[in-house]
Amino acid sequence: MSQAAYRIDDRLVDRAAFYAVACDPARSVAVEACAGAGKTWMLVSRILRALLDGTAPQDILAITFTKKAAGEMRLRLQDWLREFATLDEARLTQELVWRGMAPAEASRRVGDLKGLHAQLLATGRPVQIRTFHSWFAALLRGAPLSVLDELDLPPDHELLEDDTEAVALVWPRFYAAVVADPSLHRDFMDSVARYGRHQTLKGLGNALGKRVEFA
Repeated sequence: MSQAAYRIDDRLVDRAAFYAVACDPARSVAVEACAGAGKTWMLVSRILRALLDGTAPQDILAITFTKKAAGEMRLRLQDWLREFATLDEARLTQELVWRGMAPAEASRRVGDLKGLHAQLLATGRPVQIRTFHSWFAALLRGAPLSVLDELDLPPDHELLEDDTEAVALVWPRFYAAVVADPSLHRDFMDSVARYGRHQTLKGLGNALGKRVEFA
């Protein structure tokens, strides 16, 4: 990646300056980048730096959109920790420099980095890397009944990772509502006449998939 790809507050910087800020867990940052630019590498590097600074693993929360992305982040962190436990001091120093640490400080911290894997195993508490859905479900599990009542949720609610069956139950109710409401029926038939039945149902399906955004 060229130097022109790195900016801080619209100011052109080199790679070292960029990651000195982006990977510093003491800083609050928002990173914009295209797909494949290394956002996951940077996020896991921030987690690594936070652990190295003494943050307890259970006090770190990383939230992503999909189970796949969360799994990739967990695997990358685990792989790094195992690898760093075996590397020599020169390589460990370079790994920390790549993650925004000044060379002198990186040289001082290689022992901490090398022992980080064993330290985390000893705690028995993992870093929390979750999807938005699983994080919200965890919050609800610890919520008082009054909150569940306010949200109209049953105490024995469960998280649906795959909502295919639940979505399938919506369509009969949708068609019944369309038939019962002349205005809805007219709008539906107008859409079918203009775009075709397949595209109309596809559009409705896409909207259903983003139903939280319309709530």
